[in-house]
Order: sequence, then structure tokens, then C-alpha cells
Amino acid sequence: MIQNIYFKIACALIILFMICCFIEKRVNKYSYEKGAPINKVKIPDIIQESVPIVRNLDVVSDLYISFFMFIFFIIFIINGKYQYIIFYFFVFLLMRLVTYIYFVSTTLPDSSKTCKFGSNFFESALSMGSCNNLGISGHFINIVFQLGLIYRCYGSAYWLLYVIAYVLGFTLICASRNHYTIDCITSTFVALFFIYEIDNIQKGLNFVLGKKYFNL
Repeated sequence: MIQNIYFKIACALIILFMICCFIEKRVNKYSYEKGAPINKVKIPDIIQESVPIVRNLDVVSDLYISFFMFIFFIIFIINGKYQYIIFYFFVFLLMRLVTYIYFVSTTLPDSSKTCKFGSNFFESALSMGSCNNLGISGHFINIVFQLGLIYRCYGSAYWLLYVIAYVLGFTLICASRNHYTIDCITSTFVALFFIYEIDNIQKGLNFVLGKKYFNL
């Protein structure tokens, strides 16, 4: 019988990660094959039509996402709130499973027209996504959920920073053509659902682990 709670957590995360890797490889291939014939099609988008194409804005967007994630981890590591980080990894993988449903449900043409196909989970991570993985933004859904965890831990005292981080991320991701406006809107509502269900997710994870570990 497994007694070490951290060993159980590691096993659960590894299993969930392997499931995501298995599914992502097939989802990426499916969405790319379905999207390739329509990738040159340009569809109306309110932000992309309002903001001109800016050279290397996609790089700025990717750097912002990486910087925000770095700050998120630093905040909780410095304050010794490791439960939040572990909980985030669980929800990250659960949200990733939800994004696969959106990717295969409706195929949209590449928003950037310069996308790179990622054949697996790691290639997608390195290229910040794969072609036609649209309808929802995996990066923005994480930004919103991370903001939700920060709010849960530190309250509304920094509400202005939350708003600035949200608006900046939304604008950069859409203006850089990494995603359509509707992708970030959808990501917002899906992330808010996960934030709303944090208590129930904790109960479910505690049940799986066989111990009341998460108590955020």
C-alpha cells in the first residue's frame, strides 16, 4: 500500500501527463490535416482587423507568457506555498484535456499564417502551440487560472495588477495573430469555470490521493 503522499502525487501527475501526451499527438495530427486546406483563408476578427501586423509581436507575446508563468511560480515558491504549484500542475493537465475537445470540434484556419506543426506535446510546447489548435488558447487559459490562484491566495488587494495582466495577455495573444479573439474569450470562461470549481477539484484530488492534502 502506498503511504507516501508525494509519491502518490508524482504517480498521478505522471499518469495524467502520459494521457495528455498520448492524446495530443493524435489531436495535433488531426487538426493540422483538417486545417491545411483552409489555412490561407482569412476570417474576420475584431482585434486582428483593428491592430496592424507588427514584426516580432508574436515573440513579445511568447515572452510575456513565459515571464508571467515565471512570476507565478516565484510568488508561491518564495512564500513556501507549494500546494498551489502542485495543484496548478494538476489543473493545467485537466485544462489541457479540455482544450483537445475544442481543437477537434471545429477546425479554424491558421490565425498567424506562419504556424509550425507540433507532432507531440514537447514540440507544441517549444513552438508555443501547433497549427490549427484553435478555438481556445491553452496559454491564455493558464494565465487566467494562474490569476485566479493568485487572487485566491492574496485576495483583491492587487486587483489592478490582475486586470492589467489579463488585458495585456489578451491583447498580445490576439494582436500577434497567435489566436483569434474568440479563442481568448472562450479561454476566459473555461478558466473561470475551473476557478469556480477549485473546491470540488480539491475534493476530487484528495479522494484520488486517499488523503486530505489539498486545502487551498
